[in-house]
Amino acid sequence: MDIDVLGGLHVLENGVPIAPSEPSARQVLAVLAAHADQVVPVAVLAAELVAHVPPEHARSELYACVRRLRERLADAVAPGGHRTAETVLVQTPGGYLLDTGGGRCDLHEFAREAGAGYRAMARADYETAARRLRGALRLWKGPAFGGVSPGPRLSERIAGLEATRAAVAEQWAEAELALGRRREPHSGPAGPSATGPGPRGLPWTVARAKTYRAYGEPADAGRSTAVPAVPAVPTDELTHCSSLS
Repeated sequence: MDIDVLGGLHVLENGVPIAPSEPSARQVLAVLAAHADQVVPVAVLAAELVAHVPPEHARSELYACVRRLRERLADAVAPGGHRTAETVLVQTPGGYLLDTGGGRCDLHEFAREAGAGYRAMARADYETAARRLRGALRLWKGPAFGGVSPGPRLSERIAGLEATRAAVAEQWAEAELALGRRREPHSGPAGPSATGPGPRGLPWTVARAKTYRAYGEPADAGRSTAVPAVPAVPTDELTHCSSLS
């Protein structure tokens, strides 16, 4: 299974898209994809659906969504293979789990690239840091889980991811500054937008000006530039190990 959520919701099983257009089922899939390979409690999934149905009907709507998702999975899994709709969308005591079967997930790739970038910053390897942090930012094609109406749990997850994205973008800008490169961030998947919000919600022109005032102009060749200590980034977003209760 391949999962992309950093700019929409795209889930492929055996190369076949399984994300439904129906809002409730799409929302359930989004929460499961946000915590792929982890058990998501029934109570958490049901709470996501109260925007679509009365609270007293949320659990029955959840079970209907699971049936619809499994129908789509049944059409996608390889005939005669070891993966079935029930082993991909697994019912566990108290919850459900989306089993990726070791497939790729852009959340995991973002965490891996960002983590490598942060470690490189910590050892003052700014070239590697800039490359890995830019790689993390390139994975974003738009807003996280774009096109999904989030409930409480998914809203929390999105807010955490966006905060981490902003922190990674700031570190990328600081790595570039340490290398003496004064570039305009591009729009699109190559990096953060030059006209959109930058670190801590500031426009990029303001964010860069604040960075230059705090740490000096970009270095000339052969001259080092002071770079601030690596700030804390939400650990659960970089490791994709947030707990569910």
